[in-house]
Amino acid sequence: SVASLLVGKVITNKLNPQVLPHLDVWNWEVPVYLFLGGLSAGLLVLASGLLLLQKGGVFSHTERGPFSYAVKAGSLLAPILLGTGMFFLFLDLAYKVHVWRFYTAFVYTSPMSWGSWLLVLFFPLSVAQALVVNREWFQKFTFLKPIINLTEKYLNLIAMTNVHLGAGVGVYTGILLSTFYARTLWSSAILGFVFLLSGLSAAAALIMLLAPENEKLMFSKIDMYLISLEGFATTLFIVGGITGSENVREAMIYLISGNYAPWFWVVFVFGGMILPLMLETLESLKKVKFSPIVPILVLLGSITLRFVIVFAGQEFPTFA
Repeated sequence: SVASLLVGKVITNKLNPQVLPHLDVWNWEVPVYLFLGGLSAGLLVLASGLLLLQKGGVFSHTERGPFSYAVKAGSLLAPILLGTGMFFLFLDLAYKVHVWRFYTAFVYTSPMSWGSWLLVLFFPLSVAQALVVNREWFQKFTFLKPIINLTEKYLNLIAMTNVHLGAGVGVYTGILLSTFYARTLWSSAILGFVFLLSGLSAAAALIMLLAPENEKLMFSKIDMYLISLEGFATTLFIVGGITGSENVREAMIYLISGNYAPWFWVVFVFGGMILPLMLETLESLKKVKFSPIVPILVLLGSITLRFVIVFAGQEFPTFA
């Protein structure tokens, strides 16, 4: 009967306040971690890629020249921001003293296990790259000199590995959500690529914001193309949801027309993609000058995307 179905939905969805009066699954710490994780991954991909392309890189036969600001800053900020993001994720853990158990086994069917072990590789290799490209700062410490000298011999190999590691961590931030099939809004194969491209765009925006004037235009153009790809992936995410099963379609409609719709359309889509894309295009055509508001809008849109997806995905009822 209809009554029994309604009772079943209340129990299975745990929407009855007498069942779970305070249902908090993931709070603000998780979207902050997803943002910082994607940003750090994007920084490592861009810094490592530029390192390989510049003088002395694996695609160059010339003598290695001085490292650009983007390579130095991106390599240094990547492990710092990821470590900060991991701290916020640690705050969200219910049993913090058991965090070490992630590293006592590798479960190939668990995205969290893959992510945990990816981070084990991400940190030392990103730190090693940061030490070499910023050696004028770190070689003052005697105990770091042998590490820097050894790492420099394999810098190209480390940078090539870091490009793939950064991409893996960037995709993982979306895959982490998409494997929770009970949350129908998250159950999309394209979500990992949306988060990866968003992280790359945010990384380009951050470097654009901090870089000297002679490097800003290059990253404005890089971000312009990344935003275009991000918009394409976001469109696929929306279309895939609308044309999916009934539960997935209702979850997507809730995202694009429900309580979080203003944040999604105004802050993320318009403020974080369309407006920056228009301004960066005009800047590349030399119609307008660089404005710091552009990278700020991109960063704001990137973190808004994580909050909206995480919160809307948890808020929308899950049907049995």
